[in-house]
Amino acid sequence: MKRNLTFVFFLLFTLSVIRAFPHQLKKRLTAFGLCPPKDGTTPPLISVELGPDPILPGQQGIFVVTGTLEEDIISSTHLVGYYSNPDNSRSVSDNFTQSFCGGSGCPIKANTQFTSYMRTIAPEILTVPYGIVVYIVDVTNKTIGCATALIQL
Repeated sequence: MKRNLTFVFFLLFTLSVIRAFPHQLKKRLTAFGLCPPKDGTTPPLISVELGPDPILPGQQGIFVVTGTLEEDIISSTHLVGYYSNPDNSRSVSDNFTQSFCGGSGCPIKANTQFTSYMRTIAPEILTVPYGIVVYIVDVTNKTIGCATALIQL
């Protein structure tokens, strides 16, 4: 009888521990959404994926930017991003900028699917939660695509 009781206790304990693990191991992907309106218009949404997700302070991250835009992407188009405080009202890092085409692949005609990659190192001073803003600008510094996300661990 004592062995049966011990076995039942061990079995129930094991099941409760196993059941608790999936809640800790669920990984949430960062969801990027529309940027706030600028000059009365909301820039078109671009798709952004992070690697790793989420990017931690002081860690290198890769941004994979995809989508279609209503304007041509030319060699003077730039991919720009920054880390911000949670309400995106203040940047907590310098902008990281790179040529959208990286020396090849341009021009990309309007309404054509594109993919671009950008690497950066998150500042050590980031406090969680923090925001990420990624946008595409043309030669006149007009935002032609944008996405923003709030990172909460």
